[in-house]
Amino acid sequence: MTQLMASMRPVEVDGFNADFGSFSHPHQLPPALANSGADWTTWLVLGGRGAGKTRAGAEWVRLAACDPKARIALIGETEHDAREVMVEGVSGVLAVHPPKDRPEWIPSRKRLQWENGAVAQLFSAEEPDTLRGPQFSAAWCDELAKWRQVFGLGSTDALTGDVAQWAMIVLTAYFGGRSIEKVARILARK
Repeated sequence: MTQLMASMRPVEVDGFNADFGSFSHPHQLPPALANSGADWTTWLVLGGRGAGKTRAGAEWVRLAACDPKARIALIGETEHDAREVMVEGVSGVLAVHPPKDRPEWIPSRKRLQWENGAVAQLFSAEEPDTLRGPQFSAAWCDELAKWRQVFGLGSTDALTGDVAQWAMIVLTAYFGGRSIEKVARILARK
């Protein structure tokens, strides 16, 4: 694979990297339907280090942003994590877009803006009250098991109220070590 990519022109490498469906693993693709047969509302991506959770979340955001009306919340454990991993990271939202389709990143507004009008806004799980008010059609919540305030495990319930009413939520979480108990408690609530 390394030799193949080394022989490609930059535009070919961009095209190859943008074709996620050709080399993704089944666990990195959104489900067609929920277990009940209805449309899914929550997709939980659990995996160890290197399982492709961030890439799966970023690719899903890329797909969701094809809708010009999309309003997407990107929620990380901290604002720094959301920016460094979810947006600017090697598998983040900016990296999964070919250069010509890449959204504009406006750090001062914590906002990604696609040419078609779709928007994604960054939030920190440390400040769940900032999620009150804004209306979103979707959310990607990264490293959920590390959040101090989630599903009643902390002082507030960060994914209830307005957030729980959003059409689709993707939850990515590392599954190992101390996170196992927290993930089990989250699954029991959902």
